[in-house]
Amino acid sequence: MGNYADSLTYNYLGADAPPTREERIGACHAFCGSCSELAGGMKTGCAQLQNRKFSQSGGCQLNLAVGIVSSFTNAVMIIHSPLGCCSNFVGNTGLRKTMRASKGKPNEEFVWLHTNMDELDVVQGGIDKLRKAVLYAEREYHPDAIIIANGCVPGIIGDNIDSLVGELKDQITAKIVPVHCEGFKSKYVASGYDSAYHGVLKHLIDPLKKEISAIPGADEEKDIKDRYRISRTVNIFNVGSNSNGDEVELSRLLSAIGLIPKVLPLHASVDDLKHIGEAALNVSICATHDDYLLGHLKERFGTDYLIDTLPIGIRNTNQWIRKIAAYFHLEAEAEKLIAFENAELNKALDLYKPVLAGKKVFVGGGETRILTTAEFFYSLGMELVGVKAHNVDRFVDDMIDDMQAPELLIEVGAGQPAEELNLLRKLKPDLYIGHLNANGWVSKLGIPNFPLFGQSLNYMGYSGAFELARKAVKILKNTNFVRNVSANISLPLSKEWYNRDPKENIKEAVNF
Repeated sequence: MGNYADSLTYNYLGADAPPTREERIGACHAFCGSCSELAGGMKTGCAQLQNRKFSQSGGCQLNLAVGIVSSFTNAVMIIHSPLGCCSNFVGNTGLRKTMRASKGKPNEEFVWLHTNMDELDVVQGGIDKLRKAVLYAEREYHPDAIIIANGCVPGIIGDNIDSLVGELKDQITAKIVPVHCEGFKSKYVASGYDSAYHGVLKHLIDPLKKEISAIPGADEEKDIKDRYRISRTVNIFNVGSNSNGDEVELSRLLSAIGLIPKVLPLHASVDDLKHIGEAALNVSICATHDDYLLGHLKERFGTDYLIDTLPIGIRNTNQWIRKIAAYFHLEAEAEKLIAFENAELNKALDLYKPVLAGKKVFVGGGETRILTTAEFFYSLGMELVGVKAHNVDRFVDDMIDDMQAPELLIEVGAGQPAEELNLLRKLKPDLYIGHLNANGWVSKLGIPNFPLFGQSLNYMGYSGAFELARKAVKILKNTNFVRNVSANISLPLSKEWYNRDPKENIKEAVNF
């Protein structure tokens, strides 16, 4: 996709659930080889057909979907599934509370209910339990929205949650939002984002663009102010891996060139979502997260969007500012800001570059984030030995080409710790930067590491670049912790597994 999306028609909202990513964007979820091999395979379609001989767990779409919609203000979550599907939601409660506090929002309990489907419900259906849960949520909590996350079991047995929504919507005041996030439908865990936004688009976002009166009168001054505000407003679409520091930094940069930033949809209120169409430009910082949503907003409101840049590191932050500024014809203002920020940042980084120069680094996580993070550390003089993406799709084609490292090793697979640990043991990086769930495994290999994202540290923009470099230097300064972990705790993998070439685990699937 180019700088600004245009003429893309989705027309998916008539269905109860979004199409799978296999149907919609043909992503690759299994690969191990060089960047040039992956780029060639993506162009021919071969990479999208690959699979694994042996596969570990790859993540749950329900968790990703709930991570979005559970952040909304004054919303009640109902998980429609067996009890095990909400085993990690206690952690979500703490994260939600932390993020709201960091944003200065009032403390608010995360209310979630569960239908606790059992064997009898699998035979008889679970709709009656769900109906009781919805009515209880309305009566007990009076929320602005009741969000139903549909798990695998009700999806398999055919519980029609959309019919229930139609039955109850006129009986209660809350908006009811069905979210179809049955994990068995797609190999791509990121399909959970599409499921969440499908429900939000259908049930929470105003279907019409705000019309400002052209008739002079008492509200003429307000209309003029509204037109100006909307013409300068940029929606920054945040993700669960953003920290408040990231959002403050990106808002600072846009404000500095005369724009009005608005950060959403996570942690927004239902009223905030109603006004999502009141912007001149929508800016994604994660194409994997946002493309379904922003495509529909373009279709509904005519709002152009920028989706091919993530502002991590100096080069990518410069590019992010320039592309947004160009849309508003603010190039001169952008260049002044970039010149000042780059000069200050480069002076600050001079202290860290000698420590990082020549050190080997491996980066694992979401496709856009790992490539921008890897590019930044490469620019500081580190040796990039490999990257691991959860999946790869068309949104990073240009990024892979821009890496200027055609032989760089890239592994593609959500989860798959055994495969990743095999690679890391062979590559022996000095530093690993990866998704939160991988760092414990990597520590047992004795490799110093820190998370690819976190809610208490700034990663994006110029201040984020400084923090990333400082964090890397701090971790490399004292590696005793991971050495002690490695010396005393073993991994549950055999020598035979480590001796295997991880590329042997990838096989070409048959396209029926």
